Amino acid sequence: MQRKLKVAWRLFSPIIRNHLLAFVGALFLILVTTAADISLPWILGQVVDMIAKSTEPSSEFYTLCAWFLGFVLLKSLSESFQGYLIQRAGQDVVHDLRCQLFRKVETLHLEYFDRNPTGRILTRIINDIRSLSELFTASLSVLVLDAVTILGSIGAMFWVNAKLAAVVLLTFPLVIVLIHRFGMRLSDAYHRVRAMLSNINAFLGENIGAISTIQRLVAEKEQENRFEEEVHQHFLAQMKTLQVFATVQPLANILNGVAMVTLLGVGGYWVMQGEITIGVIVAFLGYIRNLFQPVRDIIEKYNLFLSSMVSAERVSQILDEPSESIRWEYRQKVTQVPMAIEFEGVSLKYPTGTHWALKGVSFKVEPGKSVALVGATGSGKSTILRLLLRYYEPSEGMIRLAGKPLPEWNLSDLRSTIGVVHQDLVLFQGTVRDNLLLGQSLWNDETLIQHAKLTRLWKFIEPRGGLDMEILEGGNNLSMGEKQLLSFTRILVYECPVLIFDEATASMDRGLEEEIMLAMRHVIEGRTSIVIAHRYSTLRFCNEVICLDSGRLIEQSSYVEWELEHLSTAGK
Repeated sequence: MQRKLKVAWRLFSPIIRNHLLAFVGALFLILVTTAADISLPWILGQVVDMIAKSTEPSSEFYTLCAWFLGFVLLKSLSESFQGYLIQRAGQDVVHDLRCQLFRKVETLHLEYFDRNPTGRILTRIINDIRSLSELFTASLSVLVLDAVTILGSIGAMFWVNAKLAAVVLLTFPLVIVLIHRFGMRLSDAYHRVRAMLSNINAFLGENIGAISTIQRLVAEKEQENRFEEEVHQHFLAQMKTLQVFATVQPLANILNGVAMVTLLGVGGYWVMQGEITIGVIVAFLGYIRNLFQPVRDIIEKYNLFLSSMVSAERVSQILDEPSESIRWEYRQKVTQVPMAIEFEGVSLKYPTGTHWALKGVSFKVEPGKSVALVGATGSGKSTILRLLLRYYEPSEGMIRLAGKPLPEWNLSDLRSTIGVVHQDLVLFQGTVRDNLLLGQSLWNDETLIQHAKLTRLWKFIEPRGGLDMEILEGGNNLSMGEKQLLSFTRILVYECPVLIFDEATASMDRGLEEEIMLAMRHVIEGRTSIVIAHRYSTLRFCNEVICLDSGRLIEQSSYVEWELEHLSTAGK
């Protein structure tokens, strides 16, 4: 638990400092509420003693009644303002933390996403942050108020009558031991609950994205059975927490009953002996209520507190992950001068792999020239793309862009310089304009339309709303060819001097093939480009062809030489 508290404090302290005034104000109001709450039993005891001793009400009697009403009003007002302040501050902290977590996720190395499924990351950003929200907006204020109330009530009991307080509180240390033991058992249970929830989210993220494949393979029943097993494991973990929780509340009630019986037995005897007044008994009844009601609240909120501590630990694990060394700056236009690409003895073994993805690869793409990469699946073509974008660092060798080693490039500048069109095109919900600008505001509609016409995209989107055409999730209302044209347009808009086409035409629409080839020819013109492809119609735009096999470069020749050799081999 101590380690979890340190993790939570390290996570929250920088953000809490930004909202320190609200938290200090809430703490002050908690102290006011506690002071009012502790004063009420004492005033009630004094009033009862006056009633027992006198037959006529005095001015002091009415004064105490007025003070009692005043403290009730003070407690109500302070609780109201305290609740607002702590809720507001808690929401601000959770807002900042969620934004901080997403910014961190954007900077993580690609290797992290290879190791962690999307559903698990979504659990951190959504579920774990929601759990932390409950901590700040509900549990934290209750726990602090209850802790202060317990300490204040114990102090007030000893102030009213130390001898009686010592007797009544004999069983209270058992409550502390009970909560401690309860916390250790519940913490382990919540770790398993969170782990099972991550598995559920990971399963859902994978299966919902592949629902068409599941339906095509008629695999609904099998996936349903797997999901039921994941949900059942989560159910068992939840039941474990309920079992632990269900054993604690009755024990706390029993200890409360023991304290009440002790007060009535011992206190009642001392009243009859004349050692204390009946008002002391009445005051102690209020203090015992103030003592054990917070204990019940702590037990009820302790599970949320522990759940939040687990969430804080899991969120901290993401924040502690190493980030890419990238400066997040407003994007400036990159230079349009063609750049050379050089690979010198480059080798790579993926962190999760056991063999070399690339081994001793050396080649050069001259400025403004195009090179095609060909080879069987797994030969290392896409690995070259990942290295060039610095998703991974080479295990051996050096890569240069425009004569400058890649490690010397700022990542934001590097990735703004290189435009990529993938086989699996990624489009976002929104308009065509949104998908071309990607949040930037450097270009006006006239420029976007001009580029869309150059890539032949405009003729397909103009009748459907032009730049205001809505794109559905994943671009489902566009054909594969239209998606490719939109990606080509995005490359032109961002004016990238270096281009990479990663099997961009593998799923080319036959009806749009000529349009796409014309658009591709226009996009490549005057730019340094690497084309990963198998289609001859794509390769003919390239000046050279590089053949890879099992991560090694086995041939490099001009396209004309490669085509003659390939055709002669095919003829044999």
